[in-house]
Amino acid sequence: MAKVIFMHFDEDKDGIYNAKIGEPIVRLAQENSINLDKFSCQQNGETLLSIEHIFDEPTTYTEDEELELLVEVGAIDEKEAGVAQQYAISPKVRVASMMLIKGDVLVKPYKKTKEQK
Repeated sequence: MAKVIFMHFDEDKDGIYNAKIGEPIVRLAQENSINLDKFSCQQNGETLLSIEHIFDEPTTYTEDEELELLVEVGAIDEKEAGVAQQYAISPKVRVASMMLIKGDVLVKPYKKTKEQK
């Protein structure tokens, strides 16, 4: 089991939730009535999330399609995408519909910085 902490989505729903390893983040959110879209940045019809792994970051493969989308919308750069791919580590921004839970993680709404706009 993994611990998933939702923060800054809904004051009443924010908190720690148990999840199965490999479970889609959107399923966990839906089952607990957490609206990931409400405060997160929407790009190309996708919801982006900021994530921070707690303790050791698990090795996790990120699909090329997700990395390409994150680069395209300016959430990460080519170098970050290359590092994520080469070392099988998760970027700090994820596409909600493509994210599987691989370990304990803090999930927050993603907001573009002024440099990314």
